[in-house]
Amino acid sequence: MKIYTVTLNPALDRTMYFGNGAKFGILNRASAPSVVKLGGKGMNVSCVLKLLGIDSTAYGFVGGDHGDVFLKLLEPHNIKSNFTRTKCCTRMNIKIIGEHGESTEFNEAGGPITPEEKQDMLGKIESVIGDTDFFFMGGSAPQGISPGIYRDIIKLGADKGAKTKFIADCDGEALKLCMAAEHKPFAIKPNHFEIEQYTGKKFDLKSNFKDALARIEDELRQIYIQTGVIILCTLGEYGGLYCGEEGITHIRSPKVDVKGFTGAGDTFLTAFIAVYYGLFDALPHTSKSREAAALSFAVAASTAKVTKPGTEFAAVDEMVEMYKRIAAGG
Repeated sequence: MKIYTVTLNPALDRTMYFGNGAKFGILNRASAPSVVKLGGKGMNVSCVLKLLGIDSTAYGFVGGDHGDVFLKLLEPHNIKSNFTRTKCCTRMNIKIIGEHGESTEFNEAGGPITPEEKQDMLGKIESVIGDTDFFFMGGSAPQGISPGIYRDIIKLGADKGAKTKFIADCDGEALKLCMAAEHKPFAIKPNHFEIEQYTGKKFDLKSNFKDALARIEDELRQIYIQTGVIILCTLGEYGGLYCGEEGITHIRSPKVDVKGFTGAGDTFLTAFIAVYYGLFDALPHTSKSREAAALSFAVAASTAKVTKPGTEFAAVDEMVEMYKRIAAGG
């Protein structure tokens, strides 16, 4: 199985803890040492795949001193990579964890990427894209990269006659361009807010959950009928949805003490694909259908992740235990 990920706008995610809260306009002293980890959607997917015992190769851009640190932090994960070096420095994102576990994020823009650097990365992708099973791509685009980049990568695969399953986790204009193109992604993973953006409609899950969920499901069905693109939609505390050839399935998240959201959606996406396609088969047997089991594990894995502070991922056994909890109805 050959799996590739691309992170156009990787980051060093620095998490800082302020047990007594943090405020603007004053000196704030952290209550614990800060933690620096790898960041970016594609990178998160590669990390979660590795946790599940699945190899991938990571592509994207890295540069400057931060880029050196990024590649150094990648080494212990034993993840193969073929990043393009850039003149600009890899961005650093700051996550502030408050006294009650709430997270405030300050993300840099990233870039600018030069035309030569962009072409170098696309050349690397083109050299392997014809012999790829899954290609995960997502996240924001740095300065110098247009929102059409994901659409262009999919077309690159189509021009090569590739049978690659392209999975896009993007929003806004990038998502619309992907979905309007002749060659569409195999699957997308919007969250609740991104579905609102895409459809131009509001779905208030808090005030009327059943009605809002039914309306979201109707929208996803229509999108699938029109495009044939599988949709995995995360709904935060309300769980997640799968919409594909088997129909639509919803799994609700268990109640947990939330400590950190970063990487939860990437965990959800990776866990679903791993189980749905038999890449991870360490789950206890249940009577669930393939899509229901995969969605249950996706919700379980992302729920286990949000119990961890900052950018920390849950261990596989914690994901499996959460899956058992969902399977038992709680």
